[in-house]
Formats: sequence, structure tokens, C-alpha cells
Amino acid sequence: MTEANPDQPGSTPEARRSAYRALLKRYDAALLLGIAEELGVLDPKKPAKASDRIADHWSEDARILESRLEQLPAASRVALSCFALLETGSLPGADLLRAVRLLGLPLAEALDSLVRRAILLIDPGRASLGTIDPNSFIRGEPGAYSFLLHPDVAARVRPTPPPVSVEAYEGSVRQTRRCDGLEVILRLAAVWQRVSESPMRRTMSGSFFKRDRERLEDDPAIVGPIADSLEPMPDMALLWVELAEAVGMVLPEIGTDRLVAAPADYWSDNAVHLPQMVAVRWLASSMWHELGGARTESTGADLSTVGLRLAVMFSLASVPAEAWVAIASIVEAFDLARPRWTQELWPARGETAGASLSSTLVEAVLLGPAYQFGLIESAEESTSGRRLVRLSPLGRYAMAIGPPPSVEPPFEHFLYVQPNFEIIAYRQGLTPSIIGRFSRFTRWTKLGAAIEMRLTPDSVYRGLEGGLTPDDMLGLLRRHSSRPLPSSVEDSVRTWSGRRERVTYHASATLIEFATPEELEAALEDWPPGRETPIRISPRLLLVDDVSSIPFQRFRQAGARDYRKPSEPCVDLDADGVTLAIELGRSDLLVDAEIIRFADEQPARADAQTSRRRFVVNRRSLARGVEGGLTSASLGRWYLQRTGEAMPASVRLMLHAVAPEGPPIEVSRPRLLAAPSPELLDGLLQHPATRDAFIERVGPRHAVVADAAWPALAAALEDLGLELGRGGVLSDGLTSPVDRPPDSIPRR
Repeated sequence: MTEANPDQPGSTPEARRSAYRALLKRYDAALLLGIAEELGVLDPKKPAKASDRIADHWSEDARILESRLEQLPAASRVALSCFALLETGSLPGADLLRAVRLLGLPLAEALDSLVRRAILLIDPGRASLGTIDPNSFIRGEPGAYSFLLHPDVAARVRPTPPPVSVEAYEGSVRQTRRCDGLEVILRLAAVWQRVSESPMRRTMSGSFFKRDRERLEDDPAIVGPIADSLEPMPDMALLWVELAEAVGMVLPEIGTDRLVAAPADYWSDNAVHLPQMVAVRWLASSMWHELGGARTESTGADLSTVGLRLAVMFSLASVPAEAWVAIASIVEAFDLARPRWTQELWPARGETAGASLSSTLVEAVLLGPAYQFGLIESAEESTSGRRLVRLSPLGRYAMAIGPPPSVEPPFEHFLYVQPNFEIIAYRQGLTPSIIGRFSRFTRWTKLGAAIEMRLTPDSVYRGLEGGLTPDDMLGLLRRHSSRPLPSSVEDSVRTWSGRRERVTYHASATLIEFATPEELEAALEDWPPGRETPIRISPRLLLVDDVSSIPFQRFRQAGARDYRKPSEPCVDLDADGVTLAIELGRSDLLVDAEIIRFADEQPARADAQTSRRRFVVNRRSLARGVEGGLTSASLGRWYLQRTGEAMPASVRLMLHAVAPEGPPIEVSRPRLLAAPSPELLDGLLQHPATRDAFIERVGPRHAVVADAAWPALAAALEDLGLELGRGGVLSDGLTSPVDRPPDSIPRR
């Protein structure tokens, strides 16, 4: 593993040179001396400087460097072309060796000379280089090794097609087809919009969370059927996300596990070159397989088809521009150069599928992504119907063997804007630049022969945040619409924009909260001149963009709050349950909006020397909260979150009173029955004739009888032979308060 990643986005040429020199210094001393002697730069007096002399040898003047590269064998220049085509300075050994072998190039001529001259360095990762023989390594299995190209050489190498390796077809053809190449741009635009709406999160293993992945996999604008398709492509959603990240359309958020959308300016800066950028990133992708789909943790690095893609593209580049090549001819050439090569790319099926798998893999590469990205054209042989392919103008340009493809004038009026905010667009009018413009303020909803997009408040807000004005959006719609815009569309765009423009957005700010409005006014009067003037956003709050302009030395700071953290308890309860006190040192701004819904703030005493604000819950304040949607459950959760305690009983009592359909409190006059002994009362509470008359037992010999149930209980007692005597005295000593005066009734 090198000390720096030479292909890391944003890496400087100096950083790439440092990575090369660091890896070169890990070589065994004897190996370095041999390389220096091969290049003629060995100084016997200073053998320790061999690595620096080797690195400097390939950092000469551009003309000298190009002259040295021209002296390399043709096969070596083709091997270097793999780096140029992928626009990379590092390649896995498996991919480079597979491409060289499938093209039928001799390894000694292609790679030995590059390694012996240190144009290519072998990077073994964490392993030691002292025991590695570069030549035996090249002829063996590369494993986890990779090749690192000298950064100055990488800047001068251009793709060089190999000698003719496949036979050109010279007969007549039919059904010539060329994809417009817009499908991938549209799908990536939809990914950019979805990630802009809600960033995607990665797990520790690098995959995406299931919810985020399924959100894209269920979106018809991302995984819907492709209108002009020759071969299906598995796991399209993950392929589009990988390509979007590779071209910088979506970016990893620094310090988090999230993937976020690039700024809207990305489209104006990159849209014209996006087809070539995407094609190159697909060629270099080792995380997606044309048959197996997205690479998972269980798939190995050997399943990478990068080497196969390189070999296929160079094979097509080796024939004249107008010549067609049969896919079967490419397969035959690969099978001849590297028998049983399919076992390396698809071990699970390579043993049994044989030649059919070879054809399947090559067709999947050419008729799947290569065709969709506009790199090839397809046709059929007139007599047999065999599939024929050749490089398109974009493909020849990507291979650096042709001029930039000509751009046909687009059809100007290709939109139909409907009153329900749906927009139908025909592909004949689309270009990558136009797709980028509409992506900024519309939402792609369906892709096909006709494209559907939609105007929504959120899409218009996205356009405003990206720097567009309502006139910019409406002007673009008018320019490309085949008829006048519906009035409802114009009115809605301006209405949505007006709502958005009434909101002032601060990327970051500091809020200063004062205990009283008077303290805020005093702070403004004492604010130092020449510093940023704070913005008053409430009677007690000031907003400051630049925290360095705040004169903290003039204020007594009671506390600070980080709003990225979750809410915490900051309210104290008094013993009466209805009085609340907010401690400003622990509170946040949200608690104000929460507590004012159901409580009234009390004026501060003139002599109070405290940072606590007091609120009282009463019947009227609770009624206000209930009308605003407050429920007993939500208020109970608030008390637990903000006070750390359950809702007080006094508040629950008042909440019951103001509830719209709260049941009334019933008042009745119960009777108390006293039995001579606990055992006799046990019998009354158990016997089916008497047990239903009792409300509850309040003592060993006493129980409460419902007033309405007393006649039935008296009758049941009489049936049981327990007669009531004079004054309510039963024959067995039971007493009843039936005839007792009210003030003699036992009270609890």
C-alpha cells in the first residue's frame, strides 16, 4: 500500500510524485541498483541515491520523455494505454494482466520492460518488496498487487490501439442502431435529485442502508425499463449511484457516513463532457459486474471485468473507423489468446458454460453499458443475422483515435407543459446541457421514448437555492415549449418562489438569548461600533452570522447550547405542579415555543437576580393548547422529556376539565356496613346474593355499599335469615345505617 492514493480526487501532481517515490524506496536495494543500471543512471559512488535518480529519469523535459516512450516496444505502449484510457495512475494487477493477455500481447514485451525501467512499480500493499521478483510476479497470479505508473509518464501517455487483433467484417449489414447516450445522463440526473432531497447513508462495510437503497430501487426514473435496450443491466440503481459518485455528481460528506448531492453549478461546469466522463468511469469500475451486478462483500476482486472492457475497446479500436466487427470474432480472438479466461471472471459458471459464457460476457459488455453509453453502434449481418459492432464517434473520441463527436442541432420546441404541472419532453430536443438545466428545478419522474418530469414546490425551491430566479425557470420552459405556458403553471412557480424568498437562510449562525427584552435593548446600545450588527429576530433573541464579532467580554454568559445535540431536561417543577421554571443556562430556543402552547409566562420581579423564567399552567392556557392539537399523550411525553418527571396530577386534573369529551366526576352517597366479625363480612363479600352490592372493603369488618344497591342487599339479607330489627339491628347483631340520622353515619 502506498503512502498516498495517487487517484484520490483532488490529489496534486506533487502528491502523486511523492507516492511514487515512497513506493520506490520500499524496493530492495539490489533491485534498485539493477533498475538504475538498466536506465544508465547508476552512480557507483552514491548507490543510496539510486531511487531518486530513477524517479528523476522519468521526470525530464516533455520532449525527452516522449522520445523515451516512443522507444518502448509497441506492446508496452498498449499496456500504458490502459492507464491513459481509464485516466488513472494505478491499476490492479489482475485487470492489467487480463487486458494484456486477452489482446494476445506477449507479457515480456508488454510489461517486463516497463517494470525493469520503473515506469511501472509493483505495489504489494502491506507485503514486503524485498523478496519479490518482478518478472516472476508478472507471469504468475497478481493477487492483491497493483501497478503504479510514474505520474509524469501518466501525463504524457495517450491511448494507442494494438495491432489488428480481430478480423473486420466486409459484408453488408442491416438494422444499424446507435443509442443517443442520454439514458445514463437522465438516470444520473434522477439520482442527483433524489440524493439532493434526502442524502444516502453508508454502513461500516461501505454498502448503503436498506432504506436508502430500496428508495432508489423502487423509483421508476432510476430503475425503470430502458427504451432502447439490447441487453439487460443488473443492479442499475447501484450502478448509477457508483457512476454519479465517480464523476463527482454526488459526494461523500466530510466527517459523516452520508452521500450528498453536488452543488447545482456542477451541471453548468460538467454537462458537456459528462458522456465521456461517465464512459471512462464505467470502464474503470471494479464494483459492478455485467452479469453479477453490484459487487458485494462475498464477491472477490477477481470478478472485476475492467480488463475485459479494456480488451474489448482496444480490439474495436484496432480496425478501421467504418469497419464492423462480429462479436463472435472478438470471442474467438480472446479464447485463442487466453483459453478458459471465463473462469477468472465468473468462476461459478466458467467450468461448465465454456464458449457460451465467453460470448455471453462479451455481449453483456458491448450490448449493455457500452451501447447505452453511446460508445458503440450495433448492426446485424444481412445473411446470417450475426450481431456486429463498431466504435461510435463518441467511442473513437474516448479512445483518442477520433475527433470530438459532432453535435446535431437539437429540436428547439420539444416540451408540452400541462396545467397539472406535468411536463412531457421528447428526446430529440435533449442534450446533456439541457438535461442539467431542467434537473435544477424539475423532478424527473418517468424515462422512456418520451420523458416525464414534474414541477413541485420542492423542485422550485431547489432551483432557487441553486441560483435560478422564477424568470429563469419560466423563460426556459417558454423557450422549449411548443405552446404558451398554462397560467396555473406561471402563477404557481411565482407563488412557490415568493414563499421561498420570504425565508432568509443562514448556513450557520449564533443566537444570543436574553432573559428580558430590556436586557436585549441594553446589549444593542452597548454593541461596539464597527462590528457586524446583529439581527433582531424576537424581543429576546439576536442572530449573528460571524461569531467573532460578538463582544463576549461585555456580557455575562449564563450558558451555551449546541443545537446538533438532542433536547435535554431544562424545566423545573414546583411542588404545586402548575408552576414551571426554565433555567436559561440549560434551555434551548425550542422550549419557548413548546411551553407557551399550554402555559402563561409570569412577569419577572424587579428585584429578581436570577436567570430563571417562570410559567404557570392554568385552565385557560390548557384550553388554548387543546385547541391547538395538544393531547394528554403528547403533553405527558413533553413533561418526561423536558422535566424528567411524569405529568403532575394537578395538571392532569385541569386537562381533564378542558378535554372536549371528558367524562364528568360523579358524586354519590355510599353506605358503610359494619359486620360483627371479619369472617361474617367475608361471607357477605363471597355469597352470590350479596357480593354485587358492595363497592369496596375498607376494613376488617367494614365495607361500602352503593346507595342504589341497599334495597337489594336488605332483601338478600332477609332471605338469608338475617332480619333487621328495630333501629336497623339485625337478629345476629348486624347493624344498618338505614334509619340512622345523617350526622350519625360513619364518615371516612
